[in-house]
Amino acid sequence: MDNLGFLFAANVVVWGGIIYYVYTIQRRNRALEKDLGLLKETLNKEG
Repeated sequence: MDNLGFLFAANVVVWGGIIYYVYTIQRRNRALEKDLGLLKETLNKEG
């Protein structure tokens, strides 16, 4: 029971990393969707 603080700290670090990873994936996904929309718009104007 002496290492409960270390276990809690490791848990916080791991979950923080997971949340950060999901956030960055969502941000990249939004940027890709925006670029895809612009590409579709450009292709519709030229085609």
